[in-house]
Parts: sequence; C-alpha cells; structure tokens
Amino acid sequence: MGTEWSSNHLTQNNMHSRTSTKPVRISLIRGSAEAEEDLRPVLAVHGFMMFLAWGEFFPFGIVAARYMKHLSGDVWFKIHVYSQSSGLSIAFLGILFAVAELRGLNIHFLHVKVGILTLILGCIQPINAYLRPKRTNIDEGPLPQRLVWEYIHTYVGRFAVFIGIFAIFSGMKHLGERYDGENIRKLMWALLVWVMVGFITVLYLEYSKKRYIRDWVLGNDKDEAEEITDLLSPSRIHGVDVEKLSLSSRRSEVQLEALSR
Repeated sequence: MGTEWSSNHLTQNNMHSRTSTKPVRISLIRGSAEAEEDLRPVLAVHGFMMFLAWGEFFPFGIVAARYMKHLSGDVWFKIHVYSQSSGLSIAFLGILFAVAELRGLNIHFLHVKVGILTLILGCIQPINAYLRPKRTNIDEGPLPQRLVWEYIHTYVGRFAVFIGIFAIFSGMKHLGERYDGENIRKLMWALLVWVMVGFITVLYLEYSKKRYIRDWVLGNDKDEAEEITDLLSPSRIHGVDVEKLSLSSRRSEVQLEALSR
C-alpha cells in the first residue's frame, strides 16, 4: 500500500510502502497510512502540567488576591504574581511538549480549540496587569479607570480558570474515547471532587468575608468579629475604609440620640 494518494498509475517510482509491527491507521480522507503510536505517556504528562497550571497555581493566585490582602508587606501581591507566572509558564511548557510529541495540533478537536482560547486569556492577564492605572490616595477614592480595570482583570482571570478546567475535562474525555475509558472516568471523578472542594472553600471564605464586613459596619459584637480566622481582616475591602465606616456609624448614633432629647 502506498503512503499517499497518487493521480498516476502506481509504479515502483511513485509507490512507497511502510511496514511496522504496530497497528497501522489508514486515512481515506488524506490518503495516508500511519503507524499507530501509544500516546498515553505524552498525554498524561501534558494533562498533569495543565492540572498544575489551571487547577492549582492560577486558582491559588486568585484566592490570594481576594482573601489575603490583610497580610503585611504586600504578601498577597507577591503570591498572586508568582502563582500566575508559574501557572502560565507551566501551561506553555505543557503545550509545547504536546505539540512537539504529536508533531502539530489538530484544530478540529474541541479540546484544542478550548485550549487555544484558554492560552489566549492567560496571556491577556499579564498584559492587562502591566497596563493597570495607578492608585489614588485613600481619601480621594478610586478613579473610574481603575475600577473598570479591576473588573476586567478580575473577571477575565476567573473566566480563564473556568475555561481551563473545562479544557482539562474535554481532554480527558477525548483520551477516554481513544484509549481505555475506565481509568479515565476515575480520573475525571477525582478532578470533579477537587473542583468541588475548591468551590466549597471559596464559598466559606466569601461568607466569612461578608460577615466580617457586616460586623464592622453595624458594630455587632466586635469581640466576635476579631476572632474570625478567615484570612479576612484588611483595613480596606473593595476600596471601602472599614474604620471610617465604623466611625461614621457611631457618629450617626450619637446624633440621633441628641435629636431625640
């Protein structure tokens, strides 16, 4: 059998054969015959690197930016930058490793399309971070440009992580269709459990953060508010000075008592 289609009659000059002890895949669309290779080790390394990037480093950087701003010395910012940089580097290495071993990308697969979109979103974030507007003084309040930038940077990052997790699931589904599906299903369940644990953790941190803000603003049980151990005690939350809110609340109460007399 020749390795490609030929418009002329087959002769010794235009007919080439390929022999292999491995199974041979015949593509009638492309007119080619290729030896089937076991790509599971390659795809396993690629999948593990993508899990490290989109399942650990990127989400942890987002959590640090939202829930660790009370730490002194801009620790949250360093964790955020290092986590995002490490995640993007690992994602690039994982893609280059897969492309080199597979000798290219097949754009027809859903996993490849979603992966390209994820990589584009990941590359936008550091560019967006570099172009961020400068902060103003605390008393002046944030500029409109700064608020717009914060919303874009925040939600693009979250959307990128969501698409990245979806890309991992689509890649595992494609791998299960090509090879043994039983082991792949177990890995997909394990990944689903990991995502659910992360989701529940974020819900708990978000609830604790809202509770801390409520206790400060309303002045409810200050001692209880100080005992909340949820990584959430910044002096400014969402651009709001908590101490000023507390003082203004107390002043309002004093004025109301004076008027009632």
